[in-house]
Amino acid sequence: MRSRSPWACAGSKDLTTADQACDYMLELPEEILTTVMRKHQRYLPVRGPSDRLLPHFVTVANGECDRDAVRAGNEAVLRARYEDASFFFRQDLRSTPEQLKEGLARLTFTERLGSMADRSSRIAALAADLAGRLGLTGAEHAALARAAALAKFDLASSMVIELSGLAGTMAREYARRAGEDEAVALALYEMELPRSAGDALPGSVAGAVLAAADRLDLLAGLFAVGSAPTGSSDPFGLRRAALALTAILRDVPRLAPVTVGDGLALAARHQPVAVTPGALAEAERFIARRLEQNLLDEGRPVNAVRAVLPLAGAPARAARAAADLEGLLGSPPFERLTTALQRVLRIVPDAAEAGYDPDLFTEPAEHALHEAFTRVTAELTGRPSLPEFADAAFALVAPIDAYFDDVMVMAEDPGVRANRLGLLAAVRDAVAPVLDWREIA
Repeated sequence: MRSRSPWACAGSKDLTTADQACDYMLELPEEILTTVMRKHQRYLPVRGPSDRLLPHFVTVANGECDRDAVRAGNEAVLRARYEDASFFFRQDLRSTPEQLKEGLARLTFTERLGSMADRSSRIAALAADLAGRLGLTGAEHAALARAAALAKFDLASSMVIELSGLAGTMAREYARRAGEDEAVALALYEMELPRSAGDALPGSVAGAVLAAADRLDLLAGLFAVGSAPTGSSDPFGLRRAALALTAILRDVPRLAPVTVGDGLALAARHQPVAVTPGALAEAERFIARRLEQNLLDEGRPVNAVRAVLPLAGAPARAARAAADLEGLLGSPPFERLTTALQRVLRIVPDAAEAGYDPDLFTEPAEHALHEAFTRVTAELTGRPSLPEFADAAFALVAPIDAYFDDVMVMAEDPGVRANRLGLLAAVRDAVAPVLDWREIA
């Protein structure tokens, strides 16, 4: 290497500049250069004002040193790493993406869930299932189908085997160099996003569908075989996968029709093992806890977050409701509505079934609540926002208060008691999908 990269000894701010970048540095994608610096050597890349990567790096020596000797040693080590990376890169480019993908059959995912080739096939099948619910355009369907056919192919490449953090990045690079459509290359890159909390999300619908399918397959399969995280042990990164899934379903609008429960059920159909309802329920609760923590980390009030957990299966809806609820808390009309609904929830046994016969009413307050409930439910069609629901449901407050003031709900006559509880149970069931009203203090 004819160039000299910059470095700094501890306590020194002296930098030296490179004369010229190596030929193999010029041929390697920028992501490889920076990953080798950071992962192998803990060196810091240097960028110019335009964010262009410069042929320099910074490292730190602990204590006084022979600066020339240390610099030369650091450069020699990095040169060798880049020569290795260049060898892997050129070796991978001798194969097409399809040829690289054949190597997935030699990579075991888990004993009971097969190879990485099996996992790739499951992701592709699940992505097709999800796409059927999203109203994709012809071009989007084509990009998704081609990217799904190549899903995870770069995991069998020499470069990703050496540097696993480049998964997705190398898929995009190799796909481009193989002449794949840019939408396909982008989707292959985006299926690995987000890699961590706060990372970028997929920007294309094909990438988002593949990313969601990837996480759903991982969660459904591993919960099915009893590999859920325990304590601090999470060898398969399921917490990270659940956070990624909630972020995608929450913040990629095109995927709003996909719910966590529905996605897990679709993923279960493609697993090579039986996925019990209990395993799916456990996985869904696990994902809901990740959403709960995410909303708390954003500073949402604890009672607001807990109140929206019934909506966790639709993360975008839950996040919207949490924000709306925070704005409604402290509002006198909303407090009155909450108090009235909590009175209903406290008296109705969980086992009580909704259903009543207005002909059995004997008190005016029963008729008034029935009429108000009928009007409100007719008005609340579709999926209204929380403020819209609160505005409409406020019409129930006075009839509910009058009902408890004027009607003996727990009447001695079993038929009358069941009918009165059935009316309240109908109210309970109508408001339950909106919030967990018991959590609002």
